[in-house]
Amino acid sequence: MKHFIIFLIIFCYFISNAQEKQNFIEVNGTSELILIADQINFTIQIKIVDQSLEASKKTNDKNLDYLLSILEEMGINPHNIETSPTTLGKNYEYHLRERKQNGFYTLVNVSFALTDLSKYFEITNRIASNDYFEIIKSDYFIKDYEYQHKAAYIIALETAKEKAAYMCKALEVKLGRVLEIQENDYWQSNSKFTNTFSIENTESASTNGKVTIRRSVKVKFEIE
Repeated sequence: MKHFIIFLIIFCYFISNAQEKQNFIEVNGTSELILIADQINFTIQIKIVDQSLEASKKTNDKNLDYLLSILEEMGINPHNIETSPTTLGKNYEYHLRERKQNGFYTLVNVSFALTDLSKYFEITNRIASNDYFEIIKSDYFIKDYEYQHKAAYIIALETAKEKAAYMCKALEVKLGRVLEIQENDYWQSNSKFTNTFSIENTESASTNGKVTIRRSVKVKFEIE
């Protein structure tokens, strides 16, 4: 057993030295896809404050039904609508730095995807007509996001390979096999959504949005 351990230590030593002496090149590959958005994701919050919890919930339920009827009339696919569980509780406000209860609240969030952007102004106008509706989030999106996400990674990898190839050519060495691949999360972060709205008049209203997908990888190649 003792001889086996000694052999294993020596073996690992030689492997480690071999790896240290291995010639390699390490490069970053990046990609940036700027795509025209074909979807807007909304989150609408309904919060009702009243003197009793029962009255608060009753009014909230009524407004929730009204909002869902608007979405139905606007042709929003039911599969693209998500309603959060209802939250109930005591409502507080600050007066002269003192926290005091001023009733009870009922809160619910409704998220939906608008895939027909020509309906943007009509649907937001209808939402704005109700003081209990608050759009707390809206982002441009693309329906084939997962496909574009993969495409961005492929481009980043191809860019890394191309970069390594011309660097090796300049140094008159041969590019070998891939030794290691890593994601550069610090650069890719989340997809960047750029919102641009323009309203000239009711007859020529338009929405324009772009989604930027950034991806970065680090690839280590063997040099032969």
